[in-house]
Amino acid sequence: MIFRLGSDINVHPDLSGLPSNVLVGLEHLANNAAGLLVLVSGIGIAVSLIGWVFASFSSNHQLAERSKSSLGVSIAAVALLYLGIAAANYAGRLFS
Repeated sequence: MIFRLGSDINVHPDLSGLPSNVLVGLEHLANNAAGLLVLVSGIGIAVSLIGWVFASFSSNHQLAERSKSSLGVSIAAVALLYLGIAAANYAGRLFS
């Protein structure tokens, strides 16, 4: 599922007034930034799940609650990033 989300993310800024080499560099930067943020959120999801499993085995209720809340934050971060990029792509198509 994460690979499918990563392949759906496309950032296409309209920077027609810039020189071509700057334009290519900014396009790569935008795509790499979006990919990096998805990767960081994915690592947050993995760490939260590992913490939750460890809390379950050690019967540590405080760690379990923190892991649950951090899992929710990581999933919300991925969802907001995906929605933001989808909205930017939609808005970009409206004005082109």
